[in-house]
Amino acid sequence: MSTNLAEARTGSGAHVQPTGGGLGADILGVDVANPGEADMAIIRQALLDHLVIRIRGTAIDDPAFERFGARFGELLPSPDFTRSRPTYLRDAPNVTVISNVTEDGKPIGEHGDGELHWHTDLAFTDTPSALTMLLAREVPPTGGNTSFTNMYAALEAVPQDLRARLTRLRLKHQASHNAQGGKRPGYQDIETDDVREMPGPQHPIIRTHPESGRQALYLGRRFGSYIPGLPLAKSEALVEELWSYAVQPGHTWAQEWRVGDLVIWDNRCTMHRRDAFTGLGRRRMHRLTTRGERPV
Repeated sequence: MSTNLAEARTGSGAHVQPTGGGLGADILGVDVANPGEADMAIIRQALLDHLVIRIRGTAIDDPAFERFGARFGELLPSPDFTRSRPTYLRDAPNVTVISNVTEDGKPIGEHGDGELHWHTDLAFTDTPSALTMLLAREVPPTGGNTSFTNMYAALEAVPQDLRARLTRLRLKHQASHNAQGGKRPGYQDIETDDVREMPGPQHPIIRTHPESGRQALYLGRRFGSYIPGLPLAKSEALVEELWSYAVQPGHTWAQEWRVGDLVIWDNRCTMHRRDAFTGLGRRRMHRLTTRGERPV
């Protein structure tokens, strides 16, 4: 079908351009300040097909960003025990600031400028987030790139005999430490380094996406992972093997940020990480997440 005919039938000038990596696509021809229903339908389908989407050159304020995000579902601020309240915006209370910038000696955002290891947002809660949206307000000249990996492809790489075994296993996602390894508020008294004793919910290792119906490997974070019922050494060995399938280069794609980039990803079938950018400049990102469901 020609582009013009497709636009006439959908009522949208939007079109999808895959990144050529293991996942991801650019959405072109959309005004995120005022997207029509046809535009939203294309964006939602692109998310199901490509797992991560990018819209470049946006020029929207935070209330408009919040309104756009709400088109995807109920917005979900970070849990009270993880959030730093000064990093929320008065005119867009569901937006979190992710930044290394300090003002008057205090950080204006979360997560600093170090590396963030592979993870899935809020996997350490009973109902992890569905989508995350990150809008670039300031970026350094280099560094701070975000990489994504396709967890559908990761599961497909798992040998069939092991995959059958995984259907009977669950993974505990520790809740006491953040992506940098620091203790979260409310867990300052945790002293154990035994993953079997760390707190956190148990989720299926293979989860089914509620919209696509596809199955994905679901690992959350490496630190603190434990497969209940297995001896510690066997759990560690199996978790290491599963991570080897998850982060194969053919499953990944890296986002090199520009000001105005809006990237949306599906936490139910992806993981992501961030490169360190210590000493490379200011970085300020505004984030939204949507409420998910208990993994099954």
